[in-house]
Formats: sequence, C-alpha cells, structure tokens
Amino acid sequence: MQKFEAVTFDYGSLDEWKRYFEEIKELAKSCKIIEEFWNELKRRCDGLTFKDLQEEFDYSTVLLGGVTPDGEYKERSLARVYAVLFGFKPENIHDLIEKLKRGLPPTTKIVVEETEFIRFVKSVSDKVMSILRQAESKGLIDSADVDVEIDYFGILSDYKKLIEIVENFVNNVAKILPNYNQKSLFVWTLTKLTYRYMTTAYPELRDERVFEVVMDVLGLNVVFSPEVEDERVKREYEVYSYYDSSIGGELCKLFQMIWYALADENFRKHLQVVFTELRNPYMEFYKLVIQSLKSIGWRFPNIEFTQRYYDSSFVHRYQISGIILTSQHAYYTGQRYPVVETKNCNISLLKLLDDLAPGVFLLNGLLFILEISKDYFEIIALSPGYAGEINRLKRGE
Repeated sequence: MQKFEAVTFDYGSLDEWKRYFEEIKELAKSCKIIEEFWNELKRRCDGLTFKDLQEEFDYSTVLLGGVTPDGEYKERSLARVYAVLFGFKPENIHDLIEKLKRGLPPTTKIVVEETEFIRFVKSVSDKVMSILRQAESKGLIDSADVDVEIDYFGILSDYKKLIEIVENFVNNVAKILPNYNQKSLFVWTLTKLTYRYMTTAYPELRDERVFEVVMDVLGLNVVFSPEVEDERVKREYEVYSYYDSSIGGELCKLFQMIWYALADENFRKHLQVVFTELRNPYMEFYKLVIQSLKSIGWRFPNIEFTQRYYDSSFVHRYQISGIILTSQHAYYTGQRYPVVETKNCNISLLKLLDDLAPGVFLLNGLLFILEISKDYFEIIALSPGYAGEINRLKRGE
C-alpha cells in the first residue's frame, strides 16, 4: 500500500522556499507558452476564411489532418487536437470538405474559440502569477515576470512540438500537487490546525525562528484562541489559517483547481486526445488520505456538520462559550424565513480539536472545511455527495 512520505525538507530555510517558487515559475512558463500560442492563433486566424489563411501558411494539415471524407475527426488526429484543445477549426467542416472536393473556392470561415482547456490554462496562470507576485514582494524570487518565446510556425509544422507543449503543461501542473511535491504537501496540511497538532506533525515548528519563517512566507495567522488563563494551553490550542489571498491560501486554491479539473470526466476526455493514459491525482490523493487515517484508527467525531446543496445549505453550527460548545443551531437556508432549531449541548472544544486534528491535517479543503471563530464552530461538507463519506468516517468504515 502506498504511504505518505515524511516531509524531510528544511521548512525553516528561505533557500528551500526560493527553490520551490522557481518550480512554480516553471509552471508559469508552460502556461504562458500555451496562452501565447493560442493568442497568436486567434490573432492570425479567427474569422478568416480557409482560402485567406492559405495565403500565409498551408493550414490544411492542421485543420484537416486526420479528418475523414465524411467530416469526422479521427481519434487523436492532429486536427482533432487543435479543435478540442485550442478551438482552432472550420466553423462548418462538412462545408469545407465539400467545397474542396468540388474544386470550389474554400470560403468556409475558420474560428479560434476559447476551449475548456484554454480556460483551465488561463485560470492556472492567473493563480500562479498571483503567487509569484507575492513571492517577489517577499524577496523569494528576483522577478515574477515570465519570458517565453514561441515558434508559431514551427509548432504548426511539427506535431511533436505541439504535443510537447501540452504534455509539459500537464506534467508541470501535476508536479506541483501535494501528491508528488513535499513542499506542497506541507503547505496543504497546515491550515486550520492547532499549534499543538501542527508542531506534533512538524516538530521543527517549535523553534520560534522556524515558525516565524513559515508564517511569513505562507501567510499564516491565528483565527481562534481559546479563552483560558493558562498561557500554555492557550498557545497549544490556537488555530491557524492562511489569511485571504496569502501565498499559502492561493497555493491551496491552486491545488484544488488542478485536482478538480483532472478529476472531471469531460475535461479528462478533452485531454485524452493527447494522453492515452491519464492519472486522476484527486482520487489518488483522496484514497491515500483515507488509507492513512484508517491505519491510525481515526474516526470523524460524533458531531453534526453543515451540508451544502447546489442552491442551499442545511446548516449545523455550534456556539462557543469559553472552551465548551454550549448549543447547536440547525436551519435550512432554502426557506425564505429559516426556522432555527436550537439544542443545548456540552462538548469539550479542546478535546474536539484534538479528535478532529488528523482529519483536518489531510482532509480540510478536500472533503470538508473547518470554520472556527471566537463565537462559533462549524464543519462544512464541500459537496452534497461528501456527506456520505463523512458519515462513513464516523462509523469507521
């Protein structure tokens, strides 16, 4: 059975983090190559006729390579790759083929559309550039600027070059995920943890210098501090989270974006015009997490959680008083005037945080999110289907 490897890099070293952001810069470069190539396609070709395009370059192989006489794209043909991934295709391929057959002027319009693949590339690029700009402001990279050169006609002329830029992008996207990158795993596992569990998982964080480096680089701050007079207990049960738009927060959003895209069946079908085999990093990571939690006998605590639906939520939120959850409030947001049902309870918050910690360490942001403040505590299942998974974890299944 595959297991998580212990994080061994020196997370208190700025040099280690500088090397990490250089890895992220490589992903930014692979994004920009695809963006600039697509932008050039759109600038040169969108809206022109096939006849007009041929005056600049012979696009017939690109637009018709692997297309049958009936106008069907063969699997993984050159024209299919351009049509599916880059949106570069005849507006009416049957019209173009018929005109070419009959020796008529090929005046069929050519389009360059923004595909799901291009939207994904742009989304990844935007998130990565946000991260790099922050890294630059912290002196972790010399510059967030990404310079690339594309050989437009060279790519059009060489199928292998086209496949190479797509493969390079997908490989760089995968390489930055917590599945395969120790620094990314470290980033993913820090948020919404207590200081007690965080420093148990990563003992070097007990060193205040190391802790300050990590807080500054990733953007951690305290979101909950228990109301106790004992300063040691207060410190141990402080809960940390990434502040809005911090490097750590943006990285976690990037990981989620990539996981969800590479798990989406429609998106996977698009990529399969290039890849005969395509891994599902989200499912691989999730299964590994569940295996790891089961191996230590962890169960989700016996508390209620909020379930999100597509246009509403069934909310379960607990009131905090001191270090006790004193009441549970339940209501359905789909009603115009929600009726709040309140039940008294007496749950130790500190014990609950201890019991939840292993699950929060790996599953927060993947299966559920923990929301905690001075006044309330809430666990939110991230999608309707995840409620069943949480209940299975309650039962130890």
